[in-house]
Amino acid sequence: MNDNLRTSQHGLEFIAKWEGCILKPYKDIAGLRTIGIGHLIKPDEIFADGVNITREKALELLSQDVGLCEEAIKRSIKVPLSQNQFDALISFGFNCGSGVYATSTACKLLNEGKYDQVPDALLMWSKAKVNGQMTTVQGLYNRRKSEGELFKTADEDQENSVELSEEEKKALQTQVAISTQKIVDNFMDSLDNQSKKVNS
Repeated sequence: MNDNLRTSQHGLEFIAKWEGCILKPYKDIAGLRTIGIGHLIKPDEIFADGVNITREKALELLSQDVGLCEEAIKRSIKVPLSQNQFDALISFGFNCGSGVYATSTACKLLNEGKYDQVPDALLMWSKAKVNGQMTTVQGLYNRRKSEGELFKTADEDQENSVELSEEEKKALQTQVAISTQKIVDNFMDSLDNQSKKVNS
């Protein structure tokens, strides 16, 4: 099931937004050398200290790292997924561990065909131990909420949500300005014509 799906570019960018992206090697909280979007540097990988990689390279590494989640979804989720649903679940598993696809209430509900209950069930994974007690962490809650929104978004809505380049934005602003001016000019001409009729 879902064998043809891979994490989309939008899905990778979605994860990057929440994980953050550091383009030079650093040590994570466990003291492990890391780079990009939480990529643990393997012994056979060479990333020199102080040398930046590109954002494209960081996303390429992330694309490799989410492979474990992709395979786990294909093993554990027994119902068809849209691209946005797949991407949302990838983000969920990448943050919480790929075991969530077999153990979480969200995925159990999904396998029962209860797609509409999944976003709320994701919110169950918004807690962490703080001073020995399970407490809702706002950052986790915000991420789960965002994943739920992505899960509910139709693929065509996402496809139609296109980020414009600066040149395209300027061109669009110019077109809007010209159209607005034409409307104003036509309105003023209409007022002028009405005024002439009244005075004649």
